[in-house]
Amino acid sequence: QDRAKAAKDPAAFARSCHDLVENPAWADVFDGIDIDWEYPNACGLTCDTSGREAFRDVMAALRAEFGRRELLTAAITADATAGGRIDAADYAGAARYLDWYNPMTYDYFGTWAATGPTAPHSPLTSYRGIPQRGNDTATTIAKLKSLGIPSRKLLLGIGFYGRGWTGVT
Repeated sequence: QDRAKAAKDPAAFARSCHDLVENPAWADVFDGIDIDWEYPNACGLTCDTSGREAFRDVMAALRAEFGRRELLTAAITADATAGGRIDAADYAGAARYLDWYNPMTYDYFGTWAATGPTAPHSPLTSYRGIPQRGNDTATTIAKLKSLGIPSRKLLLGIGFYGRGWTGVT
């Protein structure tokens, strides 16, 4: 619901973010903002229907509000499946406004799928028997680069923790 409000008025959202980050109570503590929008124009635990351009428009408004001196980064989906979450938003169009992306390559498989499949949550490459093609780091980075996002704007996130399931064979 808050994501939908942000997408409907990107300038107002950007202003509120700037006011929060630049609040005098913590002056000069932050060097920018990182946005974690799960997931623009796609479903996660809830579904977002803000449209393909919404992410790009919000990032443009944030860059306009924060200027070039402040960092603007975003944690984004790593779902490189055909028609998946990367395809749902204009990440390539938004890239020009961001300093870098943090693809969440630690969220391919997890406890949100209570009945499985169980799988490594941060596979670097695909492997025989992977439950979902496109859910590996190499494929994610290749897909983002194929959209025209430069390598220098991709900061890889890998989880150094495990996930567990119960009641799954």
